[in-house]
Amino acid sequence: MASLRAAARLRAPSANSPRALQSLRAQRFYSSAAAAKASGSPTEQPYFPNEPAGPVVKTAIPGPQDKKAIAELDKVFETRSLNMLADYQKSVGNYIADLDGNVLLDV
Repeated sequence: MASLRAAARLRAPSANSPRALQSLRAQRFYSSAAAAKASGSPTEQPYFPNEPAGPVVKTAIPGPQDKKAIAELDKVFETRSLNMLADYQKSVGNYIADLDGNVLLDV
């Protein structure tokens, strides 16, 4: 008899039972930030503390400083497929910066 009770506990609940609905609500998050946001936790910590809150576009892309650097580089290299030059000193986390101060999400 005890084995039947144990088997009933192991059996998957039906789709309409409250337990099934509860398990559907219990989602698995693949990042701690998404889990913290969903739970309303105020202790969310960014992985890169200096990472910008979002993209910043100050000039056209490529901007004047990028165009100047590309023209100088064109004397030595083929630059027709070049869109922008990255400034890796100012790039943080998932964001990449160019010479003009534009900060873009790097995906």
